[in-house]
Amino acid sequence: MQHYVLFWLKPQLNQEEIATFANFFESLKRIPYLKSLHYGLAANTPVRTVTDNSFTYALTITFASIEDHNTYQEDPVHLEAVEKFSKYWYRVVVHDSLIS
Repeated sequence: MQHYVLFWLKPQLNQEEIATFANFFESLKRIPYLKSLHYGLAANTPVRTVTDNSFTYALTITFASIEDHNTYQEDPVHLEAVEKFSKYWYRVVVHDSLIS
């Protein structure tokens, strides 16, 4: 199971605050049942009609199962991180998919 999340951070944040937001992702790494976790800033790739680089950060988490994903949604570490860092974003979009 792939959990892909896009974050649009508030435009008034300075570069230090944007960098500090990465601690959100780092705190999630403590959750033991994540198979993998990767995150990064939007890439400055060429403009194309199919490309959307309007987000600030992207997060990709791989889970072994939908059950692990569902447990993650209620995990205290996840909920604490959302509570602590949600002040930084104004929009979040989630794409979940089954992968092989």
